[in-house]
Amino acid sequence: MSDKLQRVKIRPDPSQWDDDELMTLAEAAMLMWPNGPLTETSLRTAVRDRRLAISVVAGKFLVTKAALRALSLCKPLGDDALADTATSRRHSYLADLRAIEAMGGDSGNAGGRTAGRRGSP
Repeated sequence: MSDKLQRVKIRPDPSQWDDDELMTLAEAAMLMWPNGPLTETSLRTAVRDRRLAISVVAGKFLVTKAALRALSLCKPLGDDALADTATSRRHSYLADLRAIEAMGGDSGNAGGRTAGRRGSP
């Protein structure tokens, strides 16, 4: 099995990488933030939140130094952005409940009481 970070170990200085050279999220975290604060998981979260532009090839998330620089830009957060961040999970949960209700599900069905009714006359 090959070392997934071998390329970074060979070229540990970010200046040795082209701005548009593709790297995995693990490589990016190790190259750009070897001692933190960002990790591969942090970058995956940024992808999920649509804050980090990636390329997906053969199921792998790939990123460039240019995309990482864009992620690293600091900008002021307004009250709306802070509120969105604080409530995004709650809104996602509520959206899931609405989707279940739209499918005809019973969101108040505790314990799946209707599961045994299939096939009943």
